[in-house]
Amino acid sequence: MELKIANAPCSWGIEFADNPANPTWQTVLDEIAGAGYGATELGPLGYLPTDKAALNEALSVRSLGLIAGTLFVYLHKPEERDAILEKTRVTCQILKEQGADFLVVIDHVSSPRTDQAGQVDTATRLNDEQWAEMMETLRGVGTVCAEYGITPTLHAHAGTYIEYRDELDKAMRDLPPELMSLCVDTGHCVYAGMDPSEVLRTYKDRVKYLHFKDINADVHAVSVKAGTDFYTAIGNNIFCPLGQGCVDFDEVRQTLIDIDFNGWVTVEQDTDPAAKSDAKTDAEKSRAFIEKAVIAKVA
Repeated sequence: MELKIANAPCSWGIEFADNPANPTWQTVLDEIAGAGYGATELGPLGYLPTDKAALNEALSVRSLGLIAGTLFVYLHKPEERDAILEKTRVTCQILKEQGADFLVVIDHVSSPRTDQAGQVDTATRLNDEQWAEMMETLRGVGTVCAEYGITPTLHAHAGTYIEYRDELDKAMRDLPPELMSLCVDTGHCVYAGMDPSEVLRTYKDRVKYLHFKDINADVHAVSVKAGTDFYTAIGNNIFCPLGQGCVDFDEVRQTLIDIDFNGWVTVEQDTDPAAKSDAKTDAEKSRAFIEKAVIAKVA
């Protein structure tokens, strides 16, 4: 196993490009580099510069690479399909220009699922027709990515219609491997009641990219019991620096060794930008943890 590590703008609370509470992209890139990371993700389209020369300069002056982009859209709404495919094209063009490899594909957090995050037994599911429409959109996304040489990786995410194990399994059955790979997020797995190591073993041939995220067990338990919506849970610090939560990274490390995973892992700690938390310090803590508890133990 060999891991290369990055961080992402979401660790600074960047979920939406136009949020007035966002720190500037210059601050975020400065702090990602200053926290010891060599690469980042694109974040929501329009947050970082989209012009090829401007983005290349923003990254190169900080010795950062670009490893992935994110497609965070309403995959379950067929009326959004044309706009989604166009956004995929725009994002893939940017990724290709910067030599990035992956597009992380996530259904957008939406009601009622945002209030049902982590509630696997009672959460609303899509009906068969709605599910089929979402799969059609995802196949379209995969086809566009193939045109640009970008690997699309589906990300099961709390508060969305692809969150729980039954939904992940169904998506993996319905989507051809050549059109959709998998990004396993350790924190979102635990949020949804999944064992990330078991998911990694089951889908080892489709796992192309990783997100390392940790989760506060106490906040998680309270959030699920109270039906706390996903974004409120973020504001309550449900996610924490790696090694301070309940994700079993010893088991994750051993699983990655067993499946011989070699590639990129992006450290993430979703946060509320209005909370003014010290994201750089948390990013440094997470990097130190992964280097000591995961990478060093392999070496």
